[in-house]
Amino acid sequence: MAPIKVGFIGLSKSGWAPGAHLPFLQQSEQYQIVAVQNSSVASATEAIQLYKLPEGTKAYGDPQDIANDPNIDLVVCSIRVDRHHAAIAPSLKAGKDVYVEWPLGKSLADAEDLLKLKNEHGIKKAVVGLQARQAPIISKIKELIGNGVIGDVLSSTWSGCAIHLASQVTNGMLYFLTKDIGGNLVTIHFGHAVDYVQNALGSYFELDSVRSLLAVRQPFMKLVDGSGKVVDDKVPKDTHDTMALSAFTKSGIPVTLTMRSGTPFKGTNALDWRIYGTKGEIRITASGPFLQIGYPDQKIEVHDFAKDEVTEIEVKDEWEDLAIPARNVTRVYEGLLGKEGNVDLLCSFEDAVERHRLLEKMYEQNP
Repeated sequence: MAPIKVGFIGLSKSGWAPGAHLPFLQQSEQYQIVAVQNSSVASATEAIQLYKLPEGTKAYGDPQDIANDPNIDLVVCSIRVDRHHAAIAPSLKAGKDVYVEWPLGKSLADAEDLLKLKNEHGIKKAVVGLQARQAPIISKIKELIGNGVIGDVLSSTWSGCAIHLASQVTNGMLYFLTKDIGGNLVTIHFGHAVDYVQNALGSYFELDSVRSLLAVRQPFMKLVDGSGKVVDDKVPKDTHDTMALSAFTKSGIPVTLTMRSGTPFKGTNALDWRIYGTKGEIRITASGPFLQIGYPDQKIEVHDFAKDEVTEIEVKDEWEDLAIPARNVTRVYEGLLGKEGNVDLLCSFEDAVERHRLLEKMYEQNP
């Protein structure tokens, strides 16, 4: 079988793409990067050379060039969310398969339009990077619940701290401070959590039951350079840094999620997620709440009420030889290949639009 030929939009010198996408793509015999499109042809050429991509890999500076290239089967988009629509719309119109990072669009309207384009042009494979739903830790939680280890699920609470958005940002994260861009703590980080919690519980939220709170408690942040030196000590911020959501799943489970920017209390975890049942309780902890990425110290424990014992549950990962950020992304690529156990967990454009609708409801409730 010939490899799937990939056109990559947004292969930068640093950031998410080289650490999460390249490790698998560069070792896989089933995928081949044949083109890179960055902000300019020069930037794309530099990336091709930096990452030692195959000779003949094309360098593009415009999304339309990717769409026009008949040698590309799959377009992967890993750029700032406010540029997603312009980047992938041409490829959808050209009939190409697409894998785009979450959020799908900078707004619900953007996401709905991309879904419309996908349907109008009969795209068979169009997925969004809500990859935590494929993480082994989420699969293990579903297994424990499905096997009745904690009995019937009565409720779930999730609490997270976004450590890297405590009081300062680097230039690369500056866009997180501007709500209109569409990429921030609510849409990206909280959006990932909302998706993986629902998937772990096996039931999505009833949208009509959603109640939320959003607040901007820090209207200014410090901008620092790569060395940590303060460049500007008062950069305006209109994105929310404190959020809470309560909802019932369609199966009737009450769920609450809270997240804030900043460090956790000393000696405690930045993620503490509980799933409470009639026979026991599952506790998931980690040094961060972003299970779409993962952490070396992430852990599942089960409290058996009858035995009054707590047991740590082993979670194996077949991709442990890869860097942690690349593992769940790799599972998305496996899903696109049709691998059993992964393909059904892919986030479709339809799924992504539903997540966007939930986030839009939160914004509507907190004008």
